Amino acid sequence: MLINKEKLFSFTRHSGLYSVEESGDRVTITFSSVVLEELLGENTEIVVSGRVVGENVDIDRVFIGRAGVREEVDPKVLEGWLKYIESTERR
Repeated sequence: MLINKEKLFSFTRHSGLYSVEESGDRVTITFSSVVLEELLGENTEIVVSGRVVGENVDIDRVFIGRAGVREEVDPKVLEGWLKYIESTERR
């Protein structure tokens, strides 16, 4: 799943606590937000990882952590969210 790298970084910077790790052609973003915590009723962390392809990130791994347990989920789970970021964030 491709998303513009700058738009993804911009969105996560505004969403709350975040960290970015870049190594070679890989990028991993870990973040949490007050909105997620309110929605799910607990502290939630999302980890999005993918390969940098030009100006985009091809997301191939997603982890959701709640109550101390981290679970890998299909990146397609975030498809609507990624489309939202693409349509609303400015570069």
